[in-house]
Amino acid sequence: MPIIKTDQPDSTEFWHNLFSRIQEQLNYDPQDKGPEFDPSTLSALRLLRDPDLPVPLRAINQFSEGAKKRLYRPLLPPELLVRFGIDPITCRGPDGDGHVRLVAPKEKGQLKIEAFHRLDARDPFAYIELVDNNFNGINVVLVVMNDPESPRFDTDVSPEGERTLFGTVNRNLEAEAAAMAAGLAPAQVRRGLRATNIALLHLESFLAMLGHESFAAEPLTYATALLFESRGFSYMTGRRLMEEIDREFRPGGRLHAALDGSTPFRQPGQEKNIRGRAWAIHDGVLRVIDRSWNDVRMVKRLGHNAGINTFPDAVY
Repeated sequence: MPIIKTDQPDSTEFWHNLFSRIQEQLNYDPQDKGPEFDPSTLSALRLLRDPDLPVPLRAINQFSEGAKKRLYRPLLPPELLVRFGIDPITCRGPDGDGHVRLVAPKEKGQLKIEAFHRLDARDPFAYIELVDNNFNGINVVLVVMNDPESPRFDTDVSPEGERTLFGTVNRNLEAEAAAMAAGLAPAQVRRGLRATNIALLHLESFLAMLGHESFAAEPLTYATALLFESRGFSYMTGRRLMEEIDREFRPGGRLHAALDGSTPFRQPGQEKNIRGRAWAIHDGVLRVIDRSWNDVRMVKRLGHNAGINTFPDAVY
C-alpha cells in the first residue's frame, strides 16, 4: 500500500495544540482584570462558561451579518413592526427587504437600528442607537418612536437647509413654534407613537441577555429627563439641576418670572406642564439662573424603579 504524504501535522502534536487552546479558554477567569482581557474578543466558550459575563456591543459586532441580525432583532418590539406590516422575524415589509436597517461595524462598539414603514420614508418610525462605554457598560444614545403618518415639522433643518442637531447648533424658529403649537416637545419632528415604554422594556431584556445590570443615558431635553424618571431612571449627575429648575419655575422663582411673553417659547403658564418648561429651556431660559442644559446623565438598573420625581405635580 502506497504511503500518501500530506501537509497535516503529526496527530499527537495536533491534539496537543487543540487541547491546549481549549484549556486556555476554560481557565479563563472573569474576575481577571489583567491587560490581556479584551471584551471584544470574547469566545463562545468563555460565554458558555460564564453566562453572567457582560458582553459589549463590539463583541457582537464581530459576528456575521446574519448572527447580528438575530441578536439585535429583539430590540424592536414585534407588535410595533406588525403594526406597519413588517414581519418581526424576516423584517420584510410591504416593499420587501430594507424596512429594517442595521448598522453595527465590526471595528466599533456601536449599534444603530431603524425601521421604516415605507422604503422611501423620510424618517424611521423606530430608531435606537447604543454605544459601548469605557466601563464595559452600554450607553443609550437615542431612542425615537415617531408616528410616520403624523404631520412633520422641520425642527431638525434650518431655513437655510442645514442640520440643526436638535437645535443645539442652530434653530428653525418657525418650525419650532409650529411644533410647539401642535403639542410636540423639543427635538421632536413628528408626534410620538406612545411606544417608548415598551421599547425600553425590550431594551432591558436585551441587555439582561448580554449580562448587563444597568445602562446609562444622557437625556437630550428636559422632557426626556422627566420621561426617563417616570420609567425608573436615577441620576448620575444633574439631579440638583432638575430640582433647581422645579423650584425656579414655581411662583416667585426666577424662571417663573422669565416666562414674560418675550418669545413664543416663554409664555406665562408654561411652567405648569412638562412641554412648556422644556420649550422655555430649549429657548435658553436657564441663563437667567446662570445654568445651561448639559451634564445631565442618568442610569437605569434593570428591573428597578428609582422612584425619582423632580416635577411632582407634572402634566405633559
